[in-house]
Amino acid sequence: INRALLANQRAIAKLFFNLLKSEMKRELSHRLKWQDRVKDWKLIQKNSVVHSFREFMANEETQNPPTVKTEIENMITDQILLSERRLEFLQHLGDLLPPTHTKAEINEWYRSLVNLN
Repeated sequence: INRALLANQRAIAKLFFNLLKSEMKRELSHRLKWQDRVKDWKLIQKNSVVHSFREFMANEETQNPPTVKTEIENMITDQILLSERRLEFLQHLGDLLPPTHTKAEINEWYRSLVNLN
């Protein structure tokens, strides 16, 4: 009877071991599948973000915003006006004759030159 009990106990232990082993293999398989799904999901999310960004950047308004165009036009206009004022000032400077102008006029001219720059 003792031998039969020992044999049954060994058989139960072996069955329990096999059950745990198969359960661990199944859990490992599920974990690997889960990791693959997470990896696939992250790839899909990344591709979605890249696609959205490319669409955003392909938009004409994004590439050439109207406010930038307006600002550039304003800057060009300001630059043209400043160039015209400098030219007028330089022409006025050419008209100056040193002996006929007073020191106050020369100082005024110098202040206006400094203000332009």
